[in-house]
Amino acid sequence: MRRQPLSTGPTTETGRLPRLLLLAAALAAAPAMAAPDNPPVPLPKPPLADRAPAVGPPVPAEKPKERQAPAAPEPEKKEREPAEPPPPPPPPIETEDKAAFDACTAELTALGAAFRTLPRIDDGEGCGIDKPVAMTRLSAEVAIEPEVTARCETLLQLARMTRDLVEPAARLGLPDMGRLKAVHQASGYVCRKRNGADTGKISEHARGNAVDISALEFEKGPVPMKIVASEDSDLAAAFQRALNAAACLYFTTVLSPGSDDAHRDHMHLDVMKRTGGYRYCR
Repeated sequence: MRRQPLSTGPTTETGRLPRLLLLAAALAAAPAMAAPDNPPVPLPKPPLADRAPAVGPPVPAEKPKERQAPAAPEPEKKEREPAEPPPPPPPPIETEDKAAFDACTAELTALGAAFRTLPRIDDGEGCGIDKPVAMTRLSAEVAIEPEVTARCETLLQLARMTRDLVEPAARLGLPDMGRLKAVHQASGYVCRKRNGADTGKISEHARGNAVDISALEFEKGPVPMKIVASEDSDLAAAFQRALNAAACLYFTTVLSPGSDDAHRDHMHLDVMKRTGGYRYCR
């Protein structure tokens, strides 16, 4: 048996028609209202850079970095050379014993020497003579030229050597030259270093202990102090060699001509005191 649908009320075709017409009219009018003829064009979005930043807490400005001064270049490290020790101070001027000095001048007078005493010499740096003597004659017969200043002991030894050695040897070795008239000296007292150097020990000349002989003056002319070879056999060479050797009996230091470059043309004589009475002769 077929069931009939339940009716909700009386429905007629005339009641449904007006509602359908209203619905159709509304649907037809909707597109015209939704899409106008000239719809507005949307503006493009601004780029991110032009957008206003988001509001937030202020960010502190970055402090400028302090400029650092360039580091000073390190000095080159040099190897330190060991410092040379300072030279020892020069010895003080030797004080002359009065009794010995008086005995020395008395003997010079007995030899006939011409001399005079001078005031004390002190030139500093160890140079000087406590009781200097200036001499012009070694004896009544023999002069010393030019005048020489030295200690009395130095001049007395030269006077003795002249009397006891030079004059007798000259009569034998240089018989044709006549009598000895003078001894030519090249240096007596002078304040300087040894051999005229800029450094080193002071010379014995600076203490009045030395005298240099450059020539002997005879009646017939001068005889210079010169270098002689050991094989030279003439009398003049024998005379020079005799002086070179025998001078060491009177002086503690003898540097004969040619003994070194500083003594090529003269004879150096001094009375330097050495331990044990040692003498240096060449």
